[in-house]
Amino acid sequence: MYKRDQHYNEKISTENLYKELDTHYNGETDLVRNLMSYAITDELIETRQELAVANEELWSLNDWPEGEGFGSSDHYDYDRRIQESIAFERKFLQAENELVQINKLTESPKNDTVRKYMAMNDKIAEGLVA
Repeated sequence: MYKRDQHYNEKISTENLYKELDTHYNGETDLVRNLMSYAITDELIETRQELAVANEELWSLNDWPEGEGFGSSDHYDYDRRIQESIAFERKFLQAENELVQINKLTESPKNDTVRKYMAMNDKIAEGLVA
């Protein structure tokens, strides 16, 4: 039976998330690291994978001009992006797990298959609400 790498997807303590941030993301700018730290503190991030998702969402900020300010509206916007990206990641992993369980797969389904399954579930949910 297929088993996803739990090291990246298991919930870990806030303390361990900060250790991951300090160990694996020390090459990022202070801005990126600060926003990732806030996301950990606000408990938006629960796993190593979600930390990586947040980093991917913030990566472009490594080029943020030093002289240009980063205000509360910017912070709010990137915080929202992190939340949306992590919500999608959790939904994707849940759908992937459902496909593995339903079909008794021995390996992870293809990305397109998982996305089609997610879209189908969204259509069904829309029908139930209407």
